[in-house]
Amino acid sequence: MPAYQDETSFLLGAAAVAFYRQPEAAHRRESQVLLAGAASLRKQFTGLLSPDLYLADDRFHVGGTISAARFPDRFFGVESRERLSAEERYTPIYVEIEASPKIRVLRNHYVYVGPSIRYQYADITERADGGLLARRTVTGADGGSTFQLGARAFWDARDNTLYPTRGTFTEIGFLASDTKVASDFSFTRTRLDAKQYISAFFPRHVLGLQEVVELRTGDAPFYDLGKLGGSRLLRGHFEGKHRDAQLAAVQVEYRLPLFWRIGAVAFGGAGVVAPSVSAFDRAKVYASGGGGLRFAPSKKAPVNIRLDVAYGDEPRFYLDVGESF
Repeated sequence: MPAYQDETSFLLGAAAVAFYRQPEAAHRRESQVLLAGAASLRKQFTGLLSPDLYLADDRFHVGGTISAARFPDRFFGVESRERLSAEERYTPIYVEIEASPKIRVLRNHYVYVGPSIRYQYADITERADGGLLARRTVTGADGGSTFQLGARAFWDARDNTLYPTRGTFTEIGFLASDTKVASDFSFTRTRLDAKQYISAFFPRHVLGLQEVVELRTGDAPFYDLGKLGGSRLLRGHFEGKHRDAQLAAVQVEYRLPLFWRIGAVAFGGAGVVAPSVSAFDRAKVYASGGGGLRFAPSKKAPVNIRLDVAYGDEPRFYLDVGESF
């Protein structure tokens, strides 16, 4: 199916999603495996395999990602350092593997804890002449390998993992890399992702809220800093135009049915990036808002195709599969 966002232009790709839940236990969580691939008009290529599995009567959870991409992109500098008046074009190739097996630690709640491992290889194959990346003044300008170990935990109190209408989901993860252990960079990342869904006002109306915080220590490569924008976090801003070591963002979305399998949404959000936590109060706040339409291609699988129009730094359009959060 086609997709669109400013970061990629038009994408043409295919995706397959397999869902499973034990038929004799309707209260069990849904497992899914996503396989996707796409190519864009800007000679971008992406491939993704992402399992999200609940095993042994929900006693274990296995999440992970295997992905590869060639992604011609634009770099605007790091927020707290040198900023560019115009974008700097570059072409990276990424290969990433991430896995996190977890065990359920509370019998009456979906709380899971376990180790996490991540490996990323990046190669910057093309850079704008005379730019920050060409002058190697930015960490990661040549790419490199990142091998990280850590832990991850989440508490899932949503009524549905695919299209929640009420409940909460809170996840926290920590990863660390060191140049002494198979990595070209030494840094840590702590990430908090908290979501809440409220059945609001009328039947099938849903109010969704999300807060994301990313904290880093050390010297992370520029492509692994906190980034605002894109189709998931703060739509209306070009993804990565505003990036730095620390990130905090909130967004809200109101979802309502219209007719048949068509729905609509209105959303807004705000976020900041900064070099340190103490600099958050001095950081510029970036806001965005917009609306969109939803189409559910199947009655059995509650996964929408979404078309969003958002305004942040300028009007931007998004055509994608699945909700932003």
